[in-house]
Amino acid sequence: MIKNIIGFYYNPYSYFFLGKKERFKEKILLLRKAFILCFLSSFFIVLIITLIIESILKAQFDLSISENLRTNRNEFKIVNSHLESFFKICLLGPFEEEVLFRLPLIKKNKFLLMVVILGWIDYLFPELFHLKFFSIEYNVIIFLILIGLFFNSQIPFKAELTNLEKGSYNYLCWVLILAFGFFHIGNFAPLNWYLIYLYPIYVLPQIIYGVVMSYLTIRYNSILWSFLLHVAINSTSEIYRIIDLLIN
Repeated sequence: MIKNIIGFYYNPYSYFFLGKKERFKEKILLLRKAFILCFLSSFFIVLIITLIIESILKAQFDLSISENLRTNRNEFKIVNSHLESFFKICLLGPFEEEVLFRLPLIKKNKFLLMVVILGWIDYLFPELFHLKFFSIEYNVIIFLILIGLFFNSQIPFKAELTNLEKGSYNYLCWVLILAFGFFHIGNFAPLNWYLIYLYPIYVLPQIIYGVVMSYLTIRYNSILWSFLLHVAINSTSEIYRIIDLLIN
């Protein structure tokens, strides 16, 4: 698995629809391996951050970057019920991010291209256009349309290469992977700008997730498997918090 991920990172284009002949059971097995890889890499990175970087920041500056993340999560829980929090974190959030960061990697029709463009416009200029692309209603509609297009074979999920050339496609993939990781720096707001160089370290787990999820997307020419992995990752931490809340 790790060898495939490394090979993919150097040349994403060469993995386009490589798993077209794999059976469902094989895909589930790969999904499980991908989850284990993401979980273990995240665990060790967070452990290093906690034991080294956070300790130094606390000793030298009496501050904690991770504390902002916990504060933001608590504020999110206050304005949302447990059910709403679970839905937004484990389903809605992953779906939105897969549309923005993985859907551009697969061959798509003009409608899907418009969906991605609208999503990015709404993310970059939320107050300018008021598209409310990230509302629950919009996401439900987009999800149903994606399902309908998939089952009606209007999305070419066959073994067709993307319209982009190899070099351009690889750059697109790398940019989206980094964008996905840096997108999560916002979880640590308000940012300490004189320590901005440290934030990429804090989102290393998300960058690794981005590589693995992009690998699944390109390998199967579908965002389904990256979405399932995304849901599994987000659900693991959320289920743990719910169980901890119920026990205590």
